[in-house]
Amino acid sequence: MKKIGILMLLALVCACNSTKNKENTTAKETVSANPDRVYFKAIGTEPFWGVEISNNTIKYTTPEDPEGTLFPATKPVRVMDANIKTYQSKSKAGEIKITIAYGKCSDGMSDMDHDYSVTVALKKAGEAAFKDLSGCGNYIVDYRLHDIWVLEEMEGKKIEDSDFNKRPSMEIKAKEATFGGVAGCNRMFGKLFSEQELLRFTNVGLTRMACDKMANEAKFVKALESSTAYEIKNNRLYLSNPDGLKLVFKKVD
Repeated sequence: MKKIGILMLLALVCACNSTKNKENTTAKETVSANPDRVYFKAIGTEPFWGVEISNNTIKYTTPEDPEGTLFPATKPVRVMDANIKTYQSKSKAGEIKITIAYGKCSDGMSDMDHDYSVTVALKKAGEAAFKDLSGCGNYIVDYRLHDIWVLEEMEGKKIEDSDFNKRPSMEIKAKEATFGGVAGCNRMFGKLFSEQELLRFTNVGLTRMACDKMANEAKFVKALESSTAYEIKNNRLYLSNPDGLKLVFKKVD
């Protein structure tokens, strides 16, 4: 009986460890598939402060508190028009309200260009009133997009080299939020806007060469400009919009 009891105990321990390992594996896979990346950063002076907004967290920091005060992430609310958004969140640490407005902004300290002005209303736990702060910020393009991508599928159909004068490809520069490449005949270039799962290809420009397969190039550019969402998996970039999957690219080194 003693031996049977020991064997049952060992089996239970192994089962628990197996369950934990599965849970850990699942957690790692989930984090890998949906990384908690920072997609907006803002800074301010007099006094110095910083804000980072990620998929799960809003983080407020100062030089005296680099670890920061954390708040749960919330969905933005549009105010007045599409160019102004607010984030409002509460936690045991206090309450924060962030307003992001589109427009060129100077932080007064660096040569960095900012596309948004930012105001922060902060009230830490135990404080009676909000402290108002102002600064500048930018949306951060997903670093995983930074690479060269070659077109594999368009509107649900596999692409052959013969479909274009040259197979479409693009190089995305995440830090600069720009892209450039070949649309099939002409060179293309433009800018990126990224916010969580949202990805837009904007200000798309093309050279003006004439080729014999311009219809497919036009179709490709239209699909690129209409894309609003993205997913990265298995070294491929999937671009889609509410109508469905538009383009699939393969990463190349």
